[in-house]
Amino acid sequence: MTNDLPTMTRTGFEKFRLSHRDRALFLIENEQNYEAQLLAIKGALSRNKEAENEFSKGIQHMREQLNLLDPEDNTNADHFIDHLTDMFHESVYFDAAHSMAAVGMLAPYFESLFVSLFGAIRRETQKVEGRKGRSKAFQDFYWNPQIVMGSNEPRTNLVEGITDLAAETGLLPHLPEGYETTLKALFSYRNNMFHNGFEWPVETRKKFQKRIDNKHWPKEWFEKSTKDDEPWIFYMSEEFIQHCLSMIDHVLVGAGEFFEDLSSS
Repeated sequence: MTNDLPTMTRTGFEKFRLSHRDRALFLIENEQNYEAQLLAIKGALSRNKEAENEFSKGIQHMREQLNLLDPEDNTNADHFIDHLTDMFHESVYFDAAHSMAAVGMLAPYFESLFVSLFGAIRRETQKVEGRKGRSKAFQDFYWNPQIVMGSNEPRTNLVEGITDLAAETGLLPHLPEGYETTLKALFSYRNNMFHNGFEWPVETRKKFQKRIDNKHWPKEWFEKSTKDDEPWIFYMSEEFIQHCLSMIDHVLVGAGEFFEDLSSS
């Protein structure tokens, strides 16, 4: 973690000011080490990317070997073509497995991060106000961003719960622009992958593609393989993965700004 430049107090002692990102991490890391988790996620993503690149090199090598064959050598050519076809087919699922691993790490990280973030806001708010308000049971319910507190029965929806609670606490102006779109795309993909596996039902594929076509999400966020010119398997793009990682840092910086404002109020 990095610190801002030190400042001098009137007594002459150095006092280091935490960066906004570090301030947020310091306040939310009561039970979990989010910085270490993030480093582990980045490491796993990097290793998966290297494995994908190596597999692509294998396919390219097979293509080159095929081009070197004697045009009259049909037996070996057929063997290489069959093997290359198998490699292409395997690569579809290979990439899907890595995409599932990516969303399987990033989506829970975001969810855990916001749960801990609002837990920290709850503690810091109670310090400032000097009171705890209603019963602990109600407080636990109220501060849970996984729950939407509507006029009807409470329901589970993480993205809406984050937005509602952020608006009520004053955190919303500090959250990065487009965070809702990012989380909706991420959790929609997570739900489809974890409930349907790599190959979703045909109607689910069409619905997901329609959301992309209707510009609910940037088209660059997802890639796909097709079968008979129809969507077959969707993947998180490298651009979307990096966007999610960047969004985590922006959320932490914004949270740190919020905490700084709260402590000075």
